[in-house]
Amino acid sequence: MAESPIRTALFVDFDQVYGGLYRIRPEAAERFATQPDKWLRFFEEGRHVQGLEDENEATQRIILVRKCYLNPVGSVRNAVPSPFRSGPPLRDTQDSFSKYRAYFTRAAFSVVDCPPLTSRGKNSADIVMAMDIVDALGHKTHFEEFIILSGDADFTPVLLRLREHDRATTILGDTLVAAAYRAACDNQVRQQDFIEQAMGMSAAAPIARDAEDRPDGARPSLITNVTQAVASYLHQGGPRPINHLIPVFNGFPEFVYPTDGLKWFGYGSLTRLVDEMAQRDPTLQIDKSDPSFWVLSSSPSSEFPPTQDETELTDRIVACVRDILSKEPEPVPLARLGQLVRHQLPLAQDADWPGGVLFADLLRGAHDPHIAIIPDPPGFAYDPIVHPREAGPQTAGEQGHDLRALIAKVTRVSGCPALRPDEFRLLFEQMAAELQHLNGASRVPWTQWYLASAVYERCAEQGARITRDAVSYVLTSLENAGYNWHAGPDYHTGDNLTDTFLDNLEALCEGARLELSDEELGMLEEWISDTPFEPESAAPAEADATPAPPNADAA
Repeated sequence: MAESPIRTALFVDFDQVYGGLYRIRPEAAERFATQPDKWLRFFEEGRHVQGLEDENEATQRIILVRKCYLNPVGSVRNAVPSPFRSGPPLRDTQDSFSKYRAYFTRAAFSVVDCPPLTSRGKNSADIVMAMDIVDALGHKTHFEEFIILSGDADFTPVLLRLREHDRATTILGDTLVAAAYRAACDNQVRQQDFIEQAMGMSAAAPIARDAEDRPDGARPSLITNVTQAVASYLHQGGPRPINHLIPVFNGFPEFVYPTDGLKWFGYGSLTRLVDEMAQRDPTLQIDKSDPSFWVLSSSPSSEFPPTQDETELTDRIVACVRDILSKEPEPVPLARLGQLVRHQLPLAQDADWPGGVLFADLLRGAHDPHIAIIPDPPGFAYDPIVHPREAGPQTAGEQGHDLRALIAKVTRVSGCPALRPDEFRLLFEQMAAELQHLNGASRVPWTQWYLASAVYERCAEQGARITRDAVSYVLTSLENAGYNWHAGPDYHTGDNLTDTFLDNLEALCEGARLELSDEELGMLEEWISDTPFEPESAAPAEADATPAPPNADAA
């Protein structure tokens, strides 16, 4: 028997959502404003709920309240035009948001005008929304779910009030949404998911540089050979994140030396190449459950017997962990390790690990000499045989312990991705190289959306497991710090990007009332810049700095 639809109320902060989308991808902002009926179906079909398994059908929603809060005299100028773009905007910046009213009224929205009330242009959308949401709690219709399309952390108290009344909540937020705001809701729809899944826009950014990189330029026989090589690789090694296919691609001279100037065998990006291979070979399957971490598998090697018991599954999990740790020279956070295991073993996709134990307890119970657990928050694992930890002096060991504890604190309050120091260094180096190319070649316009994709693919080419979300977080942090995106090529260096990001991260910690000592600030710099931190030692007393007291006998 099908579940009855969930009664839902939807509230849209138009200016905030439009501005956030325009900042990273202007055409997405335009589609949001002109096609609300399209993305509305995304919520009506329940596809915004996280953790929904493929075999479980989403529960339909009936959106009884649809309210849009719009500044009728607002414009793209007020929505913070993107510093990533150069050249003329896609539309006249003098056009006001009032032109979008008709699109929302035709989609059965009640549009609430929220004109500016101060000389600085501040409108009252947030407080009007908050009052309407609280009023809806007392409505004679019991709304079971509240969807708030806004990334404004000012709505955190409202979410807490809704939780007190046992109402499900969903928000729309970017990579830098406040931790308290994210924790107060039941579901968060990321901007990337909203653009791709709700509005049906491709992850690829349409820019001038990709105009030549069309699949038409690829040779069918070459792509067929590449697809066969990838399928063979997956048959032997099992499912792999798509950026782990780089060693396979390196076996083709056309990839290493693209004489025709076309990247990724003529498909322009790794994701488009993988999509093409999956269409050519039906045994190849793409897991897009995490849009920033695609996993490719081959059905003959990923289908396990349904009679597999918990003991056998545990053995497979332990073997998978051993394989991952053998390739990681540094301890791996347990949360990241568990995610990698779930991606590589389809039978580990259940909510609980075998026996219903915690992931860390499962690994401890295996008593495998190749798996060691570091309990320091947030918890790490490493292979003590393949990559033994160096036995340094006591102070060095204490310093490593303090650094892991500091990373745990900083990531909790700021949302900063827990990348390794060498991954941060690679990320900033590849970002600098891409910015130098963009500004040196004067290819306009370009967006943050494209820059994130290009940097992600550059890192993938180096075999790094840096997610697209991590790249987006860094880009947004640099923007908030006022980084000059369109300066000359000489301005864009890895050191300049690192320093700017580090300054913003320190400001985020300060804003979250996380007070860091001078020593902790030094360790934070060590983590982000991948440079060893050396605590300052006490300055030795200078000889003869103070004249000797006169000889008493000489008196």
